[in-house]
Amino acid sequence: MRALKLDKEMEVFIAGLGAAQSLLLSVYSFLERKKDFRNLLLGLFFLAITIRLGKSILWVYLDTTPLWLINIGFIAHSITGPALFLYILHFLFPKKWSNWNLLHFVPSAVLLFYVGMLTLDGFWHVGGYTALLFQQIGYSLAWLVVLGIYFRLKDKRVSLNRATIIWISTLVLGTAVLQFLYFSNYILGITPYLLGPVSYLPFVYFLAFLLFKNPSLLKHSNSKKQQNIRLETHQLKDYASQMEQLMELKKLYLDPNCSLNKVATEMKLPAYLISHVVNNALDKSFPDFLNSYRIEEVKTRLLQPKNKNVKIASLAYDCGFNSLSSFNIAFKKSTGITPSKFLRNNASS
Repeated sequence: MRALKLDKEMEVFIAGLGAAQSLLLSVYSFLERKKDFRNLLLGLFFLAITIRLGKSILWVYLDTTPLWLINIGFIAHSITGPALFLYILHFLFPKKWSNWNLLHFVPSAVLLFYVGMLTLDGFWHVGGYTALLFQQIGYSLAWLVVLGIYFRLKDKRVSLNRATIIWISTLVLGTAVLQFLYFSNYILGITPYLLGPVSYLPFVYFLAFLLFKNPSLLKHSNSKKQQNIRLETHQLKDYASQMEQLMELKKLYLDPNCSLNKVATEMKLPAYLISHVVNNALDKSFPDFLNSYRIEEVKTRLLQPKNKNVKIASLAYDCGFNSLSSFNIAFKKSTGITPSKFLRNNASS
């Protein structure tokens, strides 16, 4: 096992800071658990990370660490993957908790049952730890896949603001790096053992900073409030009409940073109510609602003689799109054809 080339005290200090901050995040998440079960998963994840990092420190610097404590550290490691996977899954795709999710924790429960019997030479060093590391790499890939699916979806069930996107991305990236460094140390033999805990430090402190600046990251209140909304059909239509008038008059969609919160502020209504109206009165997701105005604006400008020599991409950016790929996808979804074909068809007619 390779050792990290830092002073002994510095290694303990850095790894200990990461473990301490992870523990604080765990406590904070558990305190918010009554508001949403996802916070319970997050608290469990941070607690498992804390125990795992603590075990790493003891493994390197305390030869007399009891075997049962080492086993607890390995068991905590096995919990991190499924806990974070379920948190991310329910964070990005909100739905009710299912007890079937507990199947993810069966390996951890089995290990816990045998916590006093698992030995290093008789279990962990003859395949147990290898299986654990491969399990966590598998979950790391699952986190990335779920995150990728969310960002590629055209109709998102939840619209994330910038702070939330950074939060979930940092959580996934930081933990994936930690898991890979443990894997590369034992399986590949190319990284020092404590490089994982040391590398995790900036991620966990950045997460704490994000949570300090945006406490609403753990509120998850919109979905519950939407479920409790009771509006008559005519009220839904009135709100939808007001929203459409606002978009046409103020052209908020031309702002590439236009968001659900910005529209809610202009409407002087809660963001969850705006989302409810868009979903139920207009039968669209908020991104699709926003893009529908942008597409119509692009179509209008494409047919104006003064824009004959203007690039389509330039018009797309002027109309609020942040990227050419998202514009092309949205345009084809709305019209069934590409922007270039639309231009050719209308130029020849």
